[in-house]
Amino acid sequence: MSRTPAVFALLVIALPIAAQTKILVAKSRTSVSVAADCGTIAFPTACDERGRLYVKQLHQDLECPLFRLSSKGAVEAKFDTNGEVLNLYAPRPDGGVIMAHVGGKVLYIDNFAPDGTRETSVTLERPTPFFPKQLAVFRSGEILVSGSQYQFGYKAATAIYSSTGHLVKQLVLDGDVETERAIEGAGPLATSAQRQVTPAINRSVAIAGDDGLVYLMRATSPVVVYAISPAGEVVRKLVVKAPGDKGTPDFGIRVAKNKLTIQFSRSCDGSGETGLWCSSAYAVVDATTGQRIADYETNKETDGVMACYAPDPDRFFIYSGPHVFDFVEAEPK
Repeated sequence: MSRTPAVFALLVIALPIAAQTKILVAKSRTSVSVAADCGTIAFPTACDERGRLYVKQLHQDLECPLFRLSSKGAVEAKFDTNGEVLNLYAPRPDGGVIMAHVGGKVLYIDNFAPDGTRETSVTLERPTPFFPKQLAVFRSGEILVSGSQYQFGYKAATAIYSSTGHLVKQLVLDGDVETERAIEGAGPLATSAQRQVTPAINRSVAIAGDDGLVYLMRATSPVVVYAISPAGEVVRKLVVKAPGDKGTPDFGIRVAKNKLTIQFSRSCDGSGETGLWCSSAYAVVDATTGQRIADYETNKETDGVMACYAPDPDRFFIYSGPHVFDFVEAEPK
C-alpha cells in the first residue's frame, strides 16, 4: 500500500465579523502520513473524549481500513473493515471501536480492541428489523443503533442494547412519529414527502457525549437533537437553527463540556439548499438548554468536515477537503 502525505492540525482562529459570528482562519499546519490507496474521506468521522480521531476513507474498488489518530495526528491503530457496513462504526471509551455487519435481517456488532485486533461478535435482538445507519457507544458500554425499517425507508427506528446484544429498549422519538403521520396523511403527495424525509434519516448522526449520554441528530431543518440515556430515556430534545438561518446540517456534531456544536453546509449562493457546497458554518449551543453561545463561519482555507471539537476556548478540528486528508484546528481569539 502506498503512503500519501496528509496535512494535519491547521490551527484556526476566529476573527469577529458580526455581533456573534466569527470567521475561522488558518494559523498553523502540520503534515502527517496515512495509508492511502483509498481516496475520499467517509462521513461522518468521529473523535473521543481524549481527542483521538477516527476516520475511514472510501474507494470504489477497495475495502479501506479505519484509522485512529492521536490528538497530534499520529496513526495509532488500523481497524479492518472488511465485511462491515460501510463506515458504520463507533469509538469505545477505551480507544477500541465497534462496527456493524448484516446477515439477512440479523444485525451483528463486532468489537475491536484498541490495538485494532478483532475481538468478539454479538448478535442484536431486534423486535422490528431495520437497517442500521447510526451507531454510538455509551460510556457505560450500552450501544445505540438507529436506522430505517426495511420496507419503509421513511420510518426511522432506534434502539438501545447491552454490550452483549440484549435489547434494553426500543425508542419512539416524537419527531419520527410526527413525520410518519404527516407522510401517511399526505395522500397522492406521500411519495414526494418520503423522498424529502429519507435523506434526513440517512444523514442523521449519533455521537457519545462526555456527559455519559448519546446525542442523536436528525438532519432536518431546523436540526433536532435527542439526548438519550443508556436506559433509553430521552433526557432532552434540542432544536438548533443554522447560523443566520442559512445552511443544511452536515455530518458534524460533537458534545464536550456541556457545549453542543453542529456543522452546516452552505451552497455557493449562501443558502445551502441547492448547488455546490462552498462553505461551512458552525452553531455552538448549551447542551442542556439549547441556548445559542456562538456562530462560526469558514473561509477557503478552513472549510471541510469537522473531525473534533474542544471548548474553552472553542477549537475546531477539520478535515479541510473531502478528497484529501487535510486536517484543521480552529481557535477563536
